[in-house]
Amino acid sequence: MFGKTKRELQAALDKLAAAEEKLRELEADFAVIEDHQAVLVMSPDGLIERTNPLFREAVGYQEHELVGQHHRVLCDTQYTGSEAYITFWRELVTGHVHRGLFTHVHADGHRIQLASRYLPVMSEKGFLKRIITLVERDVPAGCQ
Repeated sequence: MFGKTKRELQAALDKLAAAEEKLRELEADFAVIEDHQAVLVMSPDGLIERTNPLFREAVGYQEHELVGQHHRVLCDTQYTGSEAYITFWRELVTGHVHRGLFTHVHADGHRIQLASRYLPVMSEKGFLKRIITLVERDVPAGCQ
């Protein structure tokens, strides 16, 4: 009986160690992405949870000005009140990736174009967990 419990405990410890190693690998992978891409992370309801320095540099905001705000703070009010914006979010919530050139409003008020990918992260049951937006550091030629 004791031998079985000890084996079960060791198996659980081995699984925990493997999970911790996998977490370290994923954190390292994401760190590399954040070193080379502007990143915006949002909750399922569009609240900004996190940004990296490259994203903040692109839009001119400080982190404290963005975290907790809705994505619409980065967009023109005419767009955020449109059917297109509602459709954009409806599609994200259902797992559709959006990719293209998006117009945003810089902190100083001027419009900027960002080549971005909005990537919905879905749960195993198909529910939206978060949205990760990757922005190219340099806008491709011809997209300005």
